[in-house]
Amino acid sequence: MFESTAEINTVLVIEDEEVGRYLANSLLKKMGIGKQIVEANNGQEALNLLRKLCSDENCPELILLDIKMPVMDGFEFLTELDKSTDIDISGSKVIILSSSASPKDLEKARNFAYTTYMHKPLTREKLQQALSI
Repeated sequence: MFESTAEINTVLVIEDEEVGRYLANSLLKKMGIGKQIVEANNGQEALNLLRKLCSDENCPELILLDIKMPVMDGFEFLTELDKSTDIDISGSKVIILSSSASPKDLEKARNFAYTTYMHKPLTREKLQQALSI
């Protein structure tokens, strides 16, 4: 999808665990991905952020999405995103991050054709493969 990391200006990390956000941020910075990294603690916070970012024509090119979160989980977030008429992420790559080994989660993820499903932990190799860089 991306020919180089330079094509990714904005990254949205949606993760309720502080350690998970820290690790994602660290990896992104080491890889030179994203000039701007924004964070959300849950799906609802992420939707609000996306509305602002996209209305400012700064939609993230990459979204890292945790599944298990309070308030609004990752699948609820994707469902609401699909219903939204004011957020266009057609130019975004969405990577679902999960620590779950449940086949049900993988099956649910397949309902969202624009996503890539990845098991935690996030690594350089997994991210390179998902982004095809």
